[in-house]
Amino acid sequence: MEEDKKKLVRIELTGADENLFAALKGKLIAMINKVLESAIDVNSGLTLKEEIQKFTSLGMQFAEAKLKKASIENELLISNIQEKYSQIEKNKAETRILNANAKALEFQQSLKELSFTLKMTKVLIAGNEGEESIIFLKQIDSFLEVVNSLNETNGLKEYNFPK
Repeated sequence: MEEDKKKLVRIELTGADENLFAALKGKLIAMINKVLESAIDVNSGLTLKEEIQKFTSLGMQFAEAKLKKASIENELLISNIQEKYSQIEKNKAETRILNANAKALEFQQSLKELSFTLKMTKVLIAGNEGEESIIFLKQIDSFLEVVNSLNETNGLKEYNFPK
């Protein structure tokens, strides 16, 4: 039964005179044990040793609870960071979509303006006679075909001016 008991306190002392200390060491340990075995609560018979063990046990339970709480807090912190990172990535994706849409609209507008300019140029040149005018009109028609092809690819409807 004595072997099962855990040592509560271990004291290691040395003195200037080892022989004297060796003789007193036993008495010192006996006094410490007497203090530890003394009752601090007469009604319940609770000893100082038992109270120290109880306090140590409570301290360990408190430390374990604190460690668990820190672990949970760390997990919550990591979760919050991951959520914010996810939101940042979502915002970046939405920004890329908005930028792509804006560029597509700008491109569509540029095609409309180019188409309008080419058609107006064609109207202005149509009244001129000569070989250069005919060749230039054919080039404009070729450019308009390319613009119309791009519009069809992008799903745009081309407004056809009356001829």
